[in-house]
Amino acid sequence: MTDQLAAPAREAHPADPADLFLQLYDELPDRHFHGWQATRWYDDAGVRRRAGEISEIVLALGSLSPEVTEENIAEDGDRGRFTVLLGLDGALAHANPYGPYHDAPALTGLTVRYLTEGRLNGDEREGALLPRCAFPGRPRGRRTKAEFFGVHRVPPEEWAKVDHTLLPPVLDPHFDRDEPVPVGCVPVLETFDDIEIDFERRYGMTVYRLRPSDSHVSRDRIETIIRRLDEAGARIAVMPEVSLSDTLLERWKEAAFHTAGRDRGRHPLRFLLLGSGPLGTDDPPPNRAVLIDRWTGRELLVQDKLSGFTLDAAQMRLWRLPGAPSTGTADEYLTPGSKVGLLDSSFGRLAVLICEDLSRSVGWERELLSCGVSHLFVPIFSKPILRYRWEQQAAERQISALGGWVTVANSLVIGTAVPADELQGPRYTALVAGPGDPARASYAGDVQFARAKTGEEPAVLDDTRALPAVMPGAAYHLWHDHWPGD
Repeated sequence: MTDQLAAPAREAHPADPADLFLQLYDELPDRHFHGWQATRWYDDAGVRRRAGEISEIVLALGSLSPEVTEENIAEDGDRGRFTVLLGLDGALAHANPYGPYHDAPALTGLTVRYLTEGRLNGDEREGALLPRCAFPGRPRGRRTKAEFFGVHRVPPEEWAKVDHTLLPPVLDPHFDRDEPVPVGCVPVLETFDDIEIDFERRYGMTVYRLRPSDSHVSRDRIETIIRRLDEAGARIAVMPEVSLSDTLLERWKEAAFHTAGRDRGRHPLRFLLLGSGPLGTDDPPPNRAVLIDRWTGRELLVQDKLSGFTLDAAQMRLWRLPGAPSTGTADEYLTPGSKVGLLDSSFGRLAVLICEDLSRSVGWERELLSCGVSHLFVPIFSKPILRYRWEQQAAERQISALGGWVTVANSLVIGTAVPADELQGPRYTALVAGPGDPARASYAGDVQFARAKTGEEPAVLDDTRALPAVMPGAAYHLWHDHWPGD
């Protein structure tokens, strides 16, 4: 029997299901999705029946004969392309190693390709095809082109702007897609004694530098923080902006590795986002965040801040910044990043944004939407988190657009400096927000505000004193009626 995946390049359509999906998706004009045409096709019993037959062929053989594809297109044109796409999509759901289906041996090659090469498709087409792990957090109505399918077609221009990696399966923590994941957001920094801030003139403007104080106090807090995270049941930890330096990074790695244990009941903590800070020897340095695996001390994801923050005179006065000028503005002295890092695991598709990046979305929003990011970790250095302010507004925008979870972690520094009468309302050090309705039948959002009183303790919810929690990123049958039963 001829191997369909090794079919000659002369075929108009490839036999490989992932490569074929990309080709047909790109061929299918967007105009069908601007109105109701695609919705009518999707609801057509004949289309769904034929798509189911195509899905069964691919599940049985691991490929689709080009003759079958061309027959459908010749008979039904763009409707035929749409039909084949639905059939391929139903089959590709079985190639997702983190999805609900694991009974398609013929598609094992695609699963292995994803786990080793970071995408389902081969090298024949540019860009990427990725398994879906999030769905926009708004009521399901007329869908966009991408929302009809359980995979993401990432165009070449977006794919070129991300650094995408997968956690090796042997190191995956194996998060259960239906089990909440407790998150520990620790302030680390308490007062201006814990940081260094400098203002100077550079290039005809005032700039400022922020970095943590490399003192025995900050170093000694690390093991205490890890112990308290374990005691609180956190599986993931997020530290704030300005809490990381080259020295502290190595201290965190050593402490995380030496305190790790394979007993999840006693040592549940696994992923640690160590906040961000000026790392390396470049001048100016990047403001870099680092995510590590506690079991190995390995760096899983590194993200440089994309947009520096400009302080105005009112903010410098309100925040009581030591040595700040009384008038004018001050620009953050950094080298901005140019790409967004993504990490796939059973937790979902994770990205990190640093403070100002969350509200200035031009440099990353299209990329994260194309890739279907399920979780955003956001370390910030700012005034205390208040209800209905910029952190919550930006998080809720991403819930609607991405359907992802947003975790914002702040320090206590500015909150300690600003008197109570100058910032009204309850003050928090963490915000965790995500979709509140898995079925996407409403706009309901799950917004959790948490606070910590010291730099060493994880922030907890006011009512239950428990850690906030997120849901793992996962693809669900209820988003796609054409998938086989869960």
